[in-house]
Amino acid sequence: MEAKKLWMLRDFIGASQVVFRIPVYQRNYDWSEENCNRLLDDIKTIIDSGEKHFLGTIVFMAPKGYGFGGTNEFTIIDGQQRLTTLMLLLKALSDIALKKEPSLHQEIVNLYLFNQYCDEKFKVKPKPISSDNEQFLLLLKGQVDELDQEGHIFKNYMLCKERIMRWNNSGIKLREIHEALRKLEMVEIILIQGEDDPQIIFESINSTGLELSNADLIRNFLLMNSPDQEDLYENYWLSIEKNLKQDADYKNLNLFFTQYIIYKTRSAVNSKTLYRTFVNFFKQNNYSNRKLLEELKYYSEIFKAFVYENSSYSPSIQHALKKLRFLKQTTSYPFLLQIFDDYEQNVINEQELLNVLNFLVSYLLRRMVCGVPSNSLRGLFTRLYGRVFKVPSNRNKYYESINQFLFTTKSKKDVVPTESEFFRNLQTANIYTNPVLCKFLLMDIENGTGKEILSAEHLTIEHVMPQTLTKKDWGHISEDKHEAFLHTLGNLTITGYNSELSNKSFEEKKKIIQENSKAIVLNSDIIDKYEWNINNIENRAKRLAKVVIEHYPMEAIKDDTIKFEYTDTLDVNAYKEVKGKELVSFNFKGNVYGEDRFITMLIKMISLLNRENPDVLQKLADLKFNFRPTSSITKRRRPSISREPHSLITASNPIDGVFIETNLSSQDIMRFLKALLEQYQVNQEEFSINVKADDDSDAEEEQDNEE
Repeated sequence: MEAKKLWMLRDFIGASQVVFRIPVYQRNYDWSEENCNRLLDDIKTIIDSGEKHFLGTIVFMAPKGYGFGGTNEFTIIDGQQRLTTLMLLLKALSDIALKKEPSLHQEIVNLYLFNQYCDEKFKVKPKPISSDNEQFLLLLKGQVDELDQEGHIFKNYMLCKERIMRWNNSGIKLREIHEALRKLEMVEIILIQGEDDPQIIFESINSTGLELSNADLIRNFLLMNSPDQEDLYENYWLSIEKNLKQDADYKNLNLFFTQYIIYKTRSAVNSKTLYRTFVNFFKQNNYSNRKLLEELKYYSEIFKAFVYENSSYSPSIQHALKKLRFLKQTTSYPFLLQIFDDYEQNVINEQELLNVLNFLVSYLLRRMVCGVPSNSLRGLFTRLYGRVFKVPSNRNKYYESINQFLFTTKSKKDVVPTESEFFRNLQTANIYTNPVLCKFLLMDIENGTGKEILSAEHLTIEHVMPQTLTKKDWGHISEDKHEAFLHTLGNLTITGYNSELSNKSFEEKKKIIQENSKAIVLNSDIIDKYEWNINNIENRAKRLAKVVIEHYPMEAIKDDTIKFEYTDTLDVNAYKEVKGKELVSFNFKGNVYGEDRFITMLIKMISLLNRENPDVLQKLADLKFNFRPTSSITKRRRPSISREPHSLITASNPIDGVFIETNLSSQDIMRFLKALLEQYQVNQEEFSINVKADDDSDAEEEQDNEE
């Protein structure tokens, strides 16, 4: 690796016989107008002051033995956004100079934009990634009218051209602008192909350009060192981006990778840990680049339906997903990836998929209305699939098993809120402070079960009884009643005239609603009233709550053939983890033994081991075997297995003539069992225990707070 300071135009872009290739693992040209203007402002400062300006660092990969004849192709690792913008700026300057100063035009074309006296395929110096290259070539050919006018290449070219023309019209000569560009300094870092690892260098760079997203880092990781990166980009990565990325917005692409990794690893991931977790997942599961990209492409097709309209699924499926999207319930996505995978693999049919989706919408809506904290949802949905279908036969009753699990879960936060709780909270809860929930409920009530339920654009939430009362119009309502009922469902409606309604009297509000609002279902028992009072609010709330319950019924399924294992499995080395755990059973050599006490498990295991080889236990008793060197109580050696019961604190007699210590904690029993497995020369993997799983209600709380 080499690093040195040089002039951007003269020494780098202006070098002869060079091609600057932007590899496929780089992001598209995404510099915004703000980024471009900042560079143009720097150039104007150089024009005014005459001083040089440091542009930043450009890192590129050069072939071995570069510089010794022929054309050198440099692969840009970092700095492509600045380099591309400078090329657009030079093209704009060249085009303006064509008529005003032809010699400058020719100089820019020959020195900076094209190579001279070389093979035709190396003529053009800049070689952007395929999605940008077509636009750039059209620009170099002067076919500006054919450019995508919404693309960054067109927009920034036009911006550069306008700024240069403005400078020129103010008296600044085109040669002065060119001289200013020649005063741009840079540091080049040269990596040698086959000697330096671009991935390591790339990850450590603190670029002054656009901040890299997790999607950028993942793309670079999967493509940068792959010998068939062009093929992987064209056939896999490009499809993933098209499915989930909009223009320069990487939000849904980053969300996809986060939810995919949560689904695959069943562990907490946030934006800070996503990339490293992804890399570790790749390495630990022995993926090839192609295999993982194939999988990501498959799941991106599914995920596309979560974040956008997707005609691959029926209108009913899209409708349910639209509701989840509107309610911003992204924590359900890892679970839904598994459900949709089962649908795609024909494990379930469309009706079962729809049943699950509608159930989830109703479940999440109930939680939101009842004010159940959301900090348990990430943990719930990370583990829900595994817990429901840990018993394989539950897949034969797919929807029923999910329903029964959530209705019977021991987590108080995650159990389905009752219908009476839901009905009560619909009438009394302060829903106005949750705008997403509030607008969802109001629009849903108005539009019924129709397919256009969420078309709430340009509508605002309006209080019938205003937030500020005047004695003249609202003196019949006390302060405490005003506070209690102001933000409840019975006092809220939707309108496009919020600024007009404001704090007007009820008669004035009613008139505006009658003349302008199309919300017939919501407003029917507002416009027929002569006065708006607490009794009216309560009656309306009850009516609207019944409408919501009709739209989102939830009936608990009770099926004795559906069983759940609310357990975690721990191996014999899990000393710390067993503290405070409730034992359910243990596994030994493929068999499950139901024991709910650690000490009875120890005795049972000794009996099982003794059946395999009776001599071992007898020898251990003769040796007064101790699984630990000293007793924490007496500070001297005390046996764990003995012929003499009085040598033990609390003795048990599992085998004739042999006594074992039973005054042990669960942690000591696990250590004792590990020592016995070693003495009997049994593989530790043959033994594990099943304990009651922790309540997930607080799982991921810290993670969710960070998010």
